Amino acid sequence: MYMKIALVSSFLEDEVYKKKLSDNFMEDVICNENHFYHRIAKSIRMQNHDPVVFYMSVIKEKKIFTHKYGHKIIRIPAMRIPFFHESIVYSSELIHSIQNNFDICQFVSGYYVNYKIPDMFDYVTYKFNKKIPLIARWAGGNYKWLFPIRKQLKKKSLNYCNMIICSGNDEINILKNEFKIPDEKIRHMYNPIDIQQFKPRKKNEIIGKIDFDPDKKYLLYVGQLIQNHGIEIMLDVFKTISKNDKKLILVLIGDGPMYNEIKQYIDRNGLNDSIELKGRLNHEIISYYYNISSALFHVGPSGGMPNVIMESIVSGLPVIASDSTAANKDLVNEKEGTGILVKLNDKLELEKAVLKIIDKERKISTVNADFIRKFSIENYGSEMNKIYQEIVF
Repeated sequence: MYMKIALVSSFLEDEVYKKKLSDNFMEDVICNENHFYHRIAKSIRMQNHDPVVFYMSVIKEKKIFTHKYGHKIIRIPAMRIPFFHESIVYSSELIHSIQNNFDICQFVSGYYVNYKIPDMFDYVTYKFNKKIPLIARWAGGNYKWLFPIRKQLKKKSLNYCNMIICSGNDEINILKNEFKIPDEKIRHMYNPIDIQQFKPRKKNEIIGKIDFDPDKKYLLYVGQLIQNHGIEIMLDVFKTISKNDKKLILVLIGDGPMYNEIKQYIDRNGLNDSIELKGRLNHEIISYYYNISSALFHVGPSGGMPNVIMESIVSGLPVIASDSTAANKDLVNEKEGTGILVKLNDKLELEKAVLKIIDKERKISTVNADFIRKFSIENYGSEMNKIYQEIVF
């Protein structure tokens, strides 16, 4: 049965990208991204449904764009009201656009966690409770930071949902024990991964696809260049290690407000020959960097459903990850060879982990990789279709 699915980000996306979502930015960047919002949409279209991705923005003009995968994106006006260190984000236009026009409202962003005040997730679930089926995506946050009254509101909002997609076993336990969500309303699922693109390759297969030196050892970071992603500690540790190993190269793929700060760090410490800032790259090129690298860094406190970790593991690349998120703990396991967990902000542990990985030939277990492959774009869409049928009928 054909359904129209509203895929909603509860963030103000101008804040996520650190720039306003102008028409040019939407057309040149958002519509060409391989972001997991759009992989979810692609997987749903493969099941003959009609997904539409909503991006909230401070820009007052509502406008429809078309993603390269074929689905529609709607930039929807929202208000941002500063409130201490958290902002109240509100969009009545989002409610009006979804109600009576969609069969299901599905949240694709997982960190709807304002710790002191209600957020857009709370507002939307309140408005649509018992009016339209709701699917949440729970990627955690620290529930212990929630003010008592805020925790009760979050509990109520989560219980309004017909289904909650969760990425980690620890977070599933929090949903059940802290927010009293019954088992039948929880699904353990990762975001869809393009396993045709992200896969193991030998280095000689990469020659001519990207510029690299087969005699060098590469360490990799993929993500936004923002605070709370562990970039500062990663740079400091690399600076220390690279003094004794001139064949080490650190590659940073991504863009963000820290770009100039990182560039200054490189210049100040004479690391221009050892650190490469690649900026924003497409998924095809990124996949080749997974194949030439010795390890991927994912060491910040910010996490959620770790797309880069999943891409890394199915590419056969070990991960050095912080032990601060549940999904990291589920996926990264030294015994299985998928990588090493380190304490958050512990430079000594991080340094030891890097040296341990680059000093031995990598051998990675296929256990977690096989589990992740279950969430190929095709399989993810099939699982979502089962959920849609379950909650609608």
